[in-house]
Amino acid sequence: MTKLPPSIQALLTLWPDLPQRLGDEWPRLYWQLLDLLRAFEGAADEEARAAVSLRLMDILAQLPGGREALRRATRREARTRGGEPYLPGADTDAAQGDWPDVATMSAHLHALLHPPTVTRYTDVYAPSQVVVGERFPIIVGLTRGPAEGPAAAIQARLNELIRVVLTPRGPELLSEPAKTLTVTEGDSKPVVFYLRTTTVGPQSVLIDFHSTSHLLASITHTLTAEEAGVETRPGKLPSWRLDLNDFTAPHPGLVLRVSTLDNRLTYTLNYADATQRIIQGGTLRADPERYRYQIIREIENLARGLDADGQPLEGGGQPSPETFFKYLERIGYRLYDELFNEELRREYRERIRGRVGTLEVVSDEPWIPWELVKPYDGEWADDFLCLQYDFSRWLDNGQTPAAEIAVDSLACIAPEDSGLAFAQAEKDFMRSLAQTFGLTDRSPTDASRSALEQVLEGEASVRLWHFACHGHFDADAPGNSPLILEKGQRLRPNDLAGPRVKRRLSADRPLVFLNACRVGQSDLSLTGLGGWAARLVGEHRVGALIAPLWSVNDLIACEFARAFYQATQEPGMTLAAALRRAREQTKEAYPDDPTWLAYSLYAHPNARLMWNRRTP
Repeated sequence: MTKLPPSIQALLTLWPDLPQRLGDEWPRLYWQLLDLLRAFEGAADEEARAAVSLRLMDILAQLPGGREALRRATRREARTRGGEPYLPGADTDAAQGDWPDVATMSAHLHALLHPPTVTRYTDVYAPSQVVVGERFPIIVGLTRGPAEGPAAAIQARLNELIRVVLTPRGPELLSEPAKTLTVTEGDSKPVVFYLRTTTVGPQSVLIDFHSTSHLLASITHTLTAEEAGVETRPGKLPSWRLDLNDFTAPHPGLVLRVSTLDNRLTYTLNYADATQRIIQGGTLRADPERYRYQIIREIENLARGLDADGQPLEGGGQPSPETFFKYLERIGYRLYDELFNEELRREYRERIRGRVGTLEVVSDEPWIPWELVKPYDGEWADDFLCLQYDFSRWLDNGQTPAAEIAVDSLACIAPEDSGLAFAQAEKDFMRSLAQTFGLTDRSPTDASRSALEQVLEGEASVRLWHFACHGHFDADAPGNSPLILEKGQRLRPNDLAGPRVKRRLSADRPLVFLNACRVGQSDLSLTGLGGWAARLVGEHRVGALIAPLWSVNDLIACEFARAFYQATQEPGMTLAAALRRAREQTKEAYPDDPTWLAYSLYAHPNARLMWNRRTP
């Protein structure tokens, strides 16, 4: 067992309280500290371990309680070396509480760096029919194996707490909305929620399973309420898998969980302090796919000097940048009005605004442009959500986003006949990244569909896919809109169906960056992002996806990608913070172009890229 220096002992005693103490500063520091602890474990000699310890001491000096914890650890070490047994109460000026022994701390460090996982299954019982006005239970647990039939496994840590949040859509909840399950050696002790229906007809309940990092799985249970004559008997629901990576990312400041069942919005707000709030929202004016189409089509018209109905704006002709952004802000304000009802707006004013730094929207649809929401009130107006916060989104598909993407290989797809001059510059930049970090460049020999499919279906892993090409919106099949490859060949989301591509992407869990561009200042056009998100995120389990809502200027898109990748190289930088940095830099450099606003990030906001570094 490697001896732990006072710096690591002090850090381990502070670790459980750091997320709450540091708030929005914790995610970036978390990754820096984790890198240092990994470096200590992998150090070849005492000199290397001492260097890590010195860096930790510098960080501890800046942490709340860090100096005191380091002093206690140093005094304990001195007593131990002197042969005098350490007595926690001997330090009259030390903080109260027992100081763990070295063996306990070593075990803590090992569990932090090598979390033990076990396989578990969701175990849920709920009735399919109930009587109006009568109380009924929903029983939720975790079991070591499915009772019958095929089911997906849970990869969780022993003694980990899994928070179950129940959101009713129709029934009245008679107990608290959240309860906690503990992952144990055997089946977990179940928790029980009680509900009651007040109206006749079909209704539903959303059952979410959360780790300390992210939404793990979601089950929607539909039931029917009758006046009388039915037996309320809970039946077993299908089991689901909860995926946990070896290293979880810190919980976002807020996870805004959105359900759009029957075009009716329901919000479950899950804060980093494990509190939650359920808010019943309004009704969308169209289904989510059509809703997004209407919004982005309006932005397209705006770029052409037309209003939402296709009529010329005041003054006619191409709008000035000031006019364009004025109308764009109005769209953002309207999205806030339509998507945030009064109760959610009050929650935003009183608990989110100025108190949350990282926001993740987890939704059952890939279509609504949450990035473009622009909150406001009579006395203030915030920026678009994607610039106001470290912002990301995800789909509640039962799969978790990657916490870390270790980039040891990449592939860049940039057709040479696209007419996008700066797409080739993107390719050159990706090649330089491969050379700088010693990555394996698995870019196909050309950007044809056959060459791309050879890599996608091959045995070699690719942890970063970057596309720089035209995107085309197919109005007849918006969810299957293509990217344009060499010689005009088209790659659609449906072309990625099949076991070989799914197996490759699911195993690699790469970052996929779809930079769908346009030439120069030609009109904006839709990209069909929703279909790509549904396929890549919802079905193939990629670790993260970046893509624009509309086609972007190829010069500015190249600069945006460069700014993003460069930001991810900073120690501890998260994906959402890096994308926000790229937005800010691009907006400052090209204030008259909306490219900075176009991009969506599907990822855990506090996840990160690792650029093949052996030491931090």
